[in-house]
Amino acid sequence: MRLFCLILIMFVSGCASIYGITGADEGKRVGNSFKYNIIHPGLGVTIIEPYSEKLIPIETIGKSSPSLLNHTIKFGTSENMHTLKIVGKYEKDLYLDDAYYGSIWNGDVLVKNGVLFINGKIAEKIEN
Repeated sequence: MRLFCLILIMFVSGCASIYGITGADEGKRVGNSFKYNIIHPGLGVTIIEPYSEKLIPIETIGKSSPSLLNHTIKFGTSENMHTLKIVGKYEKDLYLDDAYYGSIWNGDVLVKNGVLFINGKIAEKIEN
């Protein structure tokens, strides 16, 4: 029975990546920060915000049809809300607070204290 459950979980999580399912966990407090893990096909996305009583619940909206996969994540405090937007299923364009930071096929994305990191390096805004 355990083997069946393990196979089922692996199948469903694999399908989530193939079909473009997006979302986020409820987050957890880590020291003086709050950490969220975001689900997006091909990316490991983490958001770390300083803990505050004014933190708003994270909000994710994913849309995949009829256009490109478009994933919007809203987070932060009621006074300082941020929006991370990931556009594309394979090659993904990254936007933080309406500023373009480049594209990535796969890898890790971190937003920490309002700063975007791509594969461990601070990302710079790119003018269109």
